[in-house]
Order: sequence, then C-alpha cells, then structure tokens
Amino acid sequence: MPMGFFQGIVLGVIQGLTEFLPVSSSGHLVIAQKLMRIDQNSLTVNALLHLGTLVAVVVYFRQEIVLLLKSIWTWLIWRRRDEKFRLVTYLAAASAPAALGGALFEKYFDQAFDSTLVVGLMLLATGTILWLVEYQKPGTRTLDTVNLGDSAWVGFAQLAAIMPGFSRSGATIAAGIWRGLERIEAARFSFLISIPIILGAASVSLFRGISTTNMTSVIAGMIASGISGFLAIAVLMKVVQEQRLRLFAVYCFIMGSIAIILTLKQ
Repeated sequence: MPMGFFQGIVLGVIQGLTEFLPVSSSGHLVIAQKLMRIDQNSLTVNALLHLGTLVAVVVYFRQEIVLLLKSIWTWLIWRRRDEKFRLVTYLAAASAPAALGGALFEKYFDQAFDSTLVVGLMLLATGTILWLVEYQKPGTRTLDTVNLGDSAWVGFAQLAAIMPGFSRSGATIAAGIWRGLERIEAARFSFLISIPIILGAASVSLFRGISTTNMTSVIAGMIASGISGFLAIAVLMKVVQEQRLRLFAVYCFIMGSIAIILTLKQ
C-alpha cells in the first residue's frame, strides 16, 4: 500500500537516527517498509528522506562547510588555494567511488533493496567491522593530514555502504580510524563526504520524477529525518570519542539476525 502520513514520519525518524548512528539507515528502512507493507519505490523514498538528514549535517557542521565553500570560491574566482583547498580536494576524491559506482550499478543496488536477507547479512558485516575497529590504537592524525590513500579507503567504504544494511557512517568512520585519523576527525570526514552523495542521490530521484503519490507524507518524513538526524550526529560524535562503537556492533548483530530469521520464515 502507498505510504501514509504517519508512516512517513516513522520512516523519517528511523532514517534520521540510523543514517548517522552506525547501524545502516537503508537496512532499517527496508525492514520498516516490509513490516508496514509499504508498496513504494524504496530507493526513491530513501533518497528523498536523505534530504532531511542532509540539512542536519549542513546545520551541525555549518562553520566548517562555510570555510570549505569559501575555499572553493577563492579557487574558482582567483585561482588561489587556501589552507582548506587541500581538504576540499580529498573530500571530492573520497566521494567519487560511491558516485561512480552508484551510477554504474544502480540496477543491482536497487534489487538489493528488496531483499531482507541481504539487509541481514550486511548488518552482520557492519557489526563485525564496528567490533574489530575498537581494537585499533587511537590515531593522532587530523584532517589537515588527509591524503589520497585515506580518500581511497574511505571512499570505497562509502561505495560498499550503498548496499542496504551496510552502514555508511560505520564503514567510513572505521576506515578513517584504521588509516590513523583521530576518532573524532574520522567522524568529521565521514559526515562531510556524506553531503555530495546524499545531494547527488536525491537530485537524481527528483530529476527522474518522484515515484510516489503522496508527497505530503514524504515531506513530513524529511522534516522528521532532519530533526532526528541532528540529534543522532551529536550522539555519535560523543560515542566515537568515548570508544563505545561496540554497543552498536551488538545492536547490528541482533537486528541482522532478526532480518535473516524473518526472511527464512517467509
């Protein structure tokens, strides 16, 4: 059945909380839509709900984003590279794999959104990554030291996270930590590279036409995802700093097992 107003808000809250907490928003949205029997294009709805979380990221990191935009403007107008332009370059490089991979393999990713088995397996994979990364010694590097190798690692982690159930924030933060970044810096890098990907995916959905008949529900979901997303960012920044990602690993193990059991019972 089509998505109703209340269901839109529920999906928006789920999207906002799980987009930034390392538990996979796409996986939870797939499970929620299955449980609520929503007959809607999952990839399109997910992309539009992501717009709400995009606002949350922009508001939370507004000061840093302003500096990055000024750096881009300075280079475009005067061809001068300030101290932030290096970071802009590597943020763009880290965003490229997911942008290219999403465009080339969209059909296969779209099919995966219909499978709770895939979601379950990817949630287990996310839990494993979150559990293992806590063995990593604390890094000392800041975003000022990011290089092309870091961008490649984090970028391909973000590409893999297009799969429903594989947490984007969890995978990219873990990749940054494994590359020796300070934990809080790895989280900042993860959030910043989410901006072009979220914006790109939503723009493609809007350009192609929104395959939903109830835009009121979608807008309500976007507002809900923005509010809950802002709160989730604040929580995750604290959790990452306190080295408590294993709490989310256990959650992913539980949710992944539930998704697999639900699939086998069908």
